[in-house]
Amino acid sequence: MTKTPLLIYLHGLNSSSRSTKAQQTIHYVHKNKLDIDLWVPDLPCHPEQARRLMSDRIRREYGMRPVYIIGSSLGGYYGTWLMQRLIYLHPDIVTRLVLINPAVRPYELFRQYLGKQTNFHTGEEWELTTEHVATLESLETFWLDNARDILLMVQEGDETLDYRKAQEKYARSHIITQKGGSHAFEHYDDMLPTIFDFLSEKPVL
Repeated sequence: MTKTPLLIYLHGLNSSSRSTKAQQTIHYVHKNKLDIDLWVPDLPCHPEQARRLMSDRIRREYGMRPVYIIGSSLGGYYGTWLMQRLIYLHPDIVTRLVLINPAVRPYELFRQYLGKQTNFHTGEEWELTTEHVATLESLETFWLDNARDILLMVQEGDETLDYRKAQEKYARSHIITQKGGSHAFEHYDDMLPTIFDFLSEKPVL
């Protein structure tokens, strides 16, 4: 049994573990010699396969150590579902979540993008179908049991998602809103000390 926290980084749609924010997170942990186990999976395109991958991983934890989650864009949607799943399975362990320009109700947005998709990093081509959309909708989290254990970070210049939808959904959480920026969340690396202070339950606001 270990008390070393598990940190899960979940990337967005058509991204991968090679994304800039994922790599900056990995570098920060290693550079600062943080006592954290990292898991940065390459999420499958199909939401059901992504759900199984996350479920299989947390099932191995058996509620024995804190779990931290950082979710970017679609990864934020998955991260919200995963946090609620962890709270249900292991209500006694510490679970904390950081959201970076997260997708809110992505199944509504994705109906506009059905068809051929290409992963930015791997070049993999795949088809976004109505089945994907329906599975995403089934992962919707309507209630946040531990909203104060969530840190929401959004930039008003997000050209892909409406940051106000995230502010509304996570209104009971800690929120950092920055002027300008983009969907990629510019200068994410500057926010990593704040992120890890929050994950370790230090005041950040």
